[in-house]
Amino acid sequence: MKVLALLLALAVPSAALAQQGPPPAPDARYVVKKGDNLYDLGRRYFARPGDYETVRRLNRIPNPRRLQPGATVVVPYRVMRTVPITAELVAFSGAVRIEQAGRPVTPRVGLPIVEGMTLSTQANGFLTVELSDESRLTLPSNSSARVRQLREVPMTGGLLRVFDLDTGRSSTSATPGANPNSRFQIRTPLSVSAVRGTEFRVAALGGGQATTEVLKGLVGVSGSGAEVAVAETFGVRVTPDAVGAPTPLPPTPRLAHGGRAQEDAVVTFEIEPVAEAVAYRLQLANDAGFIDTFAETRTDKTVVTFEGVPDGAYFVRATAIDAQGLEGAASNYAFERDLNILEPGQAAAEKVGKLRQYLFRWTATGQGVRTYRFQLFGEAQATTALVDQPGLEAPQVVLTDLPPGAYYWRVIATRLNRGKITEKVGGLQDLVVGR
Repeated sequence: MKVLALLLALAVPSAALAQQGPPPAPDARYVVKKGDNLYDLGRRYFARPGDYETVRRLNRIPNPRRLQPGATVVVPYRVMRTVPITAELVAFSGAVRIEQAGRPVTPRVGLPIVEGMTLSTQANGFLTVELSDESRLTLPSNSSARVRQLREVPMTGGLLRVFDLDTGRSSTSATPGANPNSRFQIRTPLSVSAVRGTEFRVAALGGGQATTEVLKGLVGVSGSGAEVAVAETFGVRVTPDAVGAPTPLPPTPRLAHGGRAQEDAVVTFEIEPVAEAVAYRLQLANDAGFIDTFAETRTDKTVVTFEGVPDGAYFVRATAIDAQGLEGAASNYAFERDLNILEPGQAAAEKVGKLRQYLFRWTATGQGVRTYRFQLFGEAQATTALVDQPGLEAPQVVLTDLPPGAYYWRVIATRLNRGKITEKVGGLQDLVVGR
């Protein structure tokens, strides 16, 4: 219950405050060290040296030059000096916009992210910000957030981090910290999520709704005058009228053959259906931690495709979304994109002298060096070929004077790419030769 009380104390009691300035941090309780006095503390830690008088009156200290070592002095947040701190843009892709004082800032890895900046993404745009304690905030597609507060309180060592999520979604991985004076909040127009040492997602949805989903740890969510503690694997939906009761997140979906190599024209994944799901979200990333995400889609289908993915090693993440809009934990797979397409063309006949020649052509797409094996069968189920020509370097072969009848042909491509030999068997194609 102490953890719950602490989390809720860090949350704003009214959602109406979510889009105003950041709330004050808790008052500090400073343990006096040998040699301390209020004058020195004022010079080191207070916004104005003369604020020592406020602290003296609050704590009923008769002599500001004499403090008892080991005693606790309460220092109001309003008199404590704070200093700006910075975060860092560690990854971005697609359509990303960063503004400072209304002016655009060119995104780059390593860009300092400071208090007052606005971060936004469009479709298939993604960005990840890393804070000084290695906590991370990720904005996926169609999201916008303002960096409301990035400060440190020298007197307590507490870090104050507040982000206003105006639209879209955010995903946060917060590093556990022992300092009770630190604060990490994600605020929407309807809710405030206050956290310590956890992984959670916050969304500002259309239609006057917001959600918080907790993957690890504990999060305090406040809004509409109510405060709710949300444990891991649970989520809440917030409306202008209430913070809903925590409900279990939908189960983690699985992908059929999720880790297989992707050789076809488009990258395709098949989701094993989840009974509670009304939709699914799939994301593609360059890294296993999904810091550098570059594509995503939300769909109510169980077969999902991505176009334009170049060859390389990637990761895919799948989540299920329930009727409340709550999104569950993810399943993650590594996969290799290795385009390898073998497509037959049309056979063409040409009379050369008294002979009729039949040209068979095909195309192959993807990196590597290929040789081909052409096979012609008299029946679709035949195991013995009428013509079996291996070792072809060009994607074509010519046959002369085929007798009238029905035929079936295919091509087998053997590819050498990055030291690996693979074989791809094309489908049977039919051909009728008339008299």
